[in-house]
Amino acid sequence: MRALLGSLRSLLFGETWSLPLGVAGALCAALLLRSALPQGLWGHAGGFLIAALVAAALTLSLRLGR
Repeated sequence: MRALLGSLRSLLFGETWSLPLGVAGALCAALLLRSALPQGLWGHAGGFLIAALVAAALTLSLRLGR
């Protein structure tokens, strides 16, 4: 029973916290980049930058899960 609770806690608090925190960090970084980059550049590349930041957060989350 103790092992089941330990693995359930690891499942709930392990991956569940790292990915949302990574996505929140990516969105905060995107807000900072939006204010730093010129408006025209953000209009063309903003979506790609957000996608790259979220992909990096997912990769880091998967890497931390090992």
